[in-house]
Amino acid sequence: MSESQDDIFNGLLKKIDETERLIEECKKLPDISGKPKLQRKIEAELKFLKRLTKNRDKLKEEHIRSSNIYHLTAIVRSCAEMQGVIKVLETFSYVIEEDEDEVYELSLTVDIVADYGKTWVKVATRNPFHLYEASVGHGKYGRKSIVEQVEDMVDCASQNHHMFAAPKIIVRLAAGVTKELKELLDELGVQVIGEIISADCEENFNVICNKQSEFFDSLLNQLTSLENIHLNINDDAEPSSSDTFPSDSNEESSFFNMQSIPANAVLNLDVSTFLAYVSNMTNGHCQAKYREKLLMDLAEMERAHAVKPVLDQLFQGRKLVCCETAHRDFLEILSTVGGESEKQRASEMLSRVSIVSDNPSPKALALEKTSKIKERSKIVFGTGDSMKAVTVSANLGFLRAAQSQGIKFVAFVHESRALTECKELKNDDIKL
Repeated sequence: MSESQDDIFNGLLKKIDETERLIEECKKLPDISGKPKLQRKIEAELKFLKRLTKNRDKLKEEHIRSSNIYHLTAIVRSCAEMQGVIKVLETFSYVIEEDEDEVYELSLTVDIVADYGKTWVKVATRNPFHLYEASVGHGKYGRKSIVEQVEDMVDCASQNHHMFAAPKIIVRLAAGVTKELKELLDELGVQVIGEIISADCEENFNVICNKQSEFFDSLLNQLTSLENIHLNINDDAEPSSSDTFPSDSNEESSFFNMQSIPANAVLNLDVSTFLAYVSNMTNGHCQAKYREKLLMDLAEMERAHAVKPVLDQLFQGRKLVCCETAHRDFLEILSTVGGESEKQRASEMLSRVSIVSDNPSPKALALEKTSKIKERSKIVFGTGDSMKAVTVSANLGFLRAAQSQGIKFVAFVHESRALTECKELKNDDIKL
C-alpha cells in the first residue's frame, strides 16, 4: 500500500473513532423524542465506515467524507447546546394546493424542535458558497436549495401551530453563510445563525473544507468500485409507542410538558382535573385502604407520582377557567360521591376559577363520536380551543382518539384520580 493509501486508511480509522465518540455524545442527550432514530443513523454510518476497512486497497479519500456524518454531528451538538429540546428528526405533515382541484399532503422532517416546541431548527453543514449558488439556480437538477427547503418549513410551520402560534424557525449554518444567502433567508422571516463568510474567503474555504458539498455525490458514484458495501442510513422506523402513562411518543410528548406552557397562558380545566385536585387521595390520604381494586391502584400511583403538586405548579400565576358544562358535571359528581372535606376543597378551588359559556370550536364539533369521544369532552376541549386556552385534563383517551381523526388540541395531561373520601375503609371495617 502506498504512503498516500496509508494516509487515507489512517483517515478512515480516525473518522471511525470520531463516529464512535459521536454515538456516546448522542447517548448522553436527554431522552427526547427521536433520539433513538438519530442514534441509529449514526450507528449505520459507523457500520458503513467499518465496512470500508475491508477494502483498504481500493479506498479513496472521498469514501470516508460522507457529508451525512457532518450533518449528524451538527445535530447532536446543536441538541446539546440549545434550550428546551424535546424532539429531533421529527416529521410533520402539511398540505399544499396546486390549484382549486388538487391538494397534496406532504411531510417534512425537522432536525430539532427546541424551546419546548416553540422553535424549529434546520441544521446545514455544506459549503456556504455552494449553498448560495444552488439557491440562485445553479444547483443540481431536482435537488431543492436551502432557500426552497426553508420555504417548505415556513409553510409546514404555518399548519402545525404550537400553543396556537406557528413555531419560530432557526437555520443554523455550521460552516458559515454568505451575506447574499443570509439576505435571501432573512426575507423568509427566519433567524439565521452562522458566521458571515465573505466572497474573498471562498478559495481558502474550499481548500479547508475540501469541497465538502461534493463528498456525498462522489461517495455514491464510486461505491460501485467497492464490493459488498452498502450504505443504509435511512432506517427511520421507530419502535411502536407504548400505551402506558405518561407517553413519550412524538404526538403526545407535549401533553406532559409543563415547560412548554407560557407563563401567561389561560388554563381551561376539565372535570377530571377538578376531581384530581380536590380528592382526598391527593390531599394527604394516599395511604388509605379501599375495597375497590381500581382505587387501590390509583392510591399506589398517587404514592409514586403525586398529582396535586404538579397541578399547583401549573396553576401558579395563571388564569383558571372552566366551561359551564364542566362546572355543572363536576358539581353533580361532587354532590353524589364527594365527602365533606372534598366539598370544602371544591368550594375553595371554584372561587379561583372563572366560569365561561360553552363555545366549542368548529374542529371539535366536527369530531365523530366514538367510545372515546363523548359530547362533554368535545365541549370542554372545544371551548378551550375557541379561547386559545390550554385544556388541563386526565382524558388522554380523548386526545388520542381526536388525533386519529386528524384533530389536535393544546392540552396538558395529568394522571387520573377519583373522589375517595366516602370510599375510605375505617379501622373497624372489613380487612382487605
